[in-house]
Amino acid sequence: MVRHLDITYVFKHPFEKVSRAYFQKYTCGKDTNVTAIKVLEHKIDPQTGEEYVLRRGECVNVLPGILKKLCPFGKIEVEEEAWLNKKEKYLRLHCYNLTWSNYASLEEFSCFRAYENNPNWTIFEQRGTISVCGLGSLICRMFESFGHSFLQRGAQKGLGIMEDILLTMSEIYSEA
Repeated sequence: MVRHLDITYVFKHPFEKVSRAYFQKYTCGKDTNVTAIKVLEHKIDPQTGEEYVLRRGECVNVLPGILKKLCPFGKIEVEEEAWLNKKEKYLRLHCYNLTWSNYASLEEFSCFRAYENNPNWTIFEQRGTISVCGLGSLICRMFESFGHSFLQRGAQKGLGIMEDILLTMSEIYSEA
């Protein structure tokens, strides 16, 4: 079975500021589940100006006790692909797990773009999917249920961190 989670959120800040804040989200120290971020690839398309960034992150294994026994890794590795087009004002993201990927798939497809109703705002849309296989239906459902609530909590936490970063950026700019 595959579980989905869809999130839409509007930042009352321009795209340029929100996209800068996004790339600070995991390195600012506010998300204690993220222990390391490494850029594996960064290139710019000379014709379109679109930037491509591939990052690998290490996260704390936050699985509850019984599930952690089945997935006994001290850390979870994930990768994120990002496509940033400043001219067209969009940031597309694809995040997925590397650890335990032969049993579980956690994926997020996200997009930040200028909000049509107000070009000084940014809309964020995300679809998360969780799929677990090969462990029996009960265990798969337990992992999927935990994964769904983890994605939901993680999204809310991430949005809060971004709003904090945006507030800090606004305070710094207003003091200058």
